[in-house]
Amino acid sequence: MQNLTASNIPKNPHTAKNYIGKVLKDLLCEYKNTREERRQIGQWEESKNFSILGEIEIFTTDIEGCASQVINNDELENYQDIIKKLTKLNIFNISYFADWYFSEESQFPQIKLYIEKLNYLRLLIIEYISLHSIPSKN
Repeated sequence: MQNLTASNIPKNPHTAKNYIGKVLKDLLCEYKNTREERRQIGQWEESKNFSILGEIEIFTTDIEGCASQVINNDELENYQDIIKKLTKLNIFNISYFADWYFSEESQFPQIKLYIEKLNYLRLLIIEYISLHSIPSKN
């Protein structure tokens, strides 16, 4: 995946928004391809005191919501809050999730790729907002 960089974002924020939209759209399609792996994880989770799928759902919902705000708004009034939220929202900071993700790396390749791309989108949004959101002068 191509990274947004300081050299190309300021020149064309519209292109950056379109790219964020494309990554989001691709993720929505890829999520459907993880159905069987999600079923397997759900069965595995039945004996656990935590939910990998629950964390993925929260992560997905929060990032999709932030991506939609960026895509649908030219000015974000709460951009600092969004950056703080996305910075704090690092699924790999959840110890049991990280343990699951990094153990048996060959298991659940589609869902793990989905998580990686979702995390990539999170970072893209942080970068985009950091470069394009400046306080409005009233």
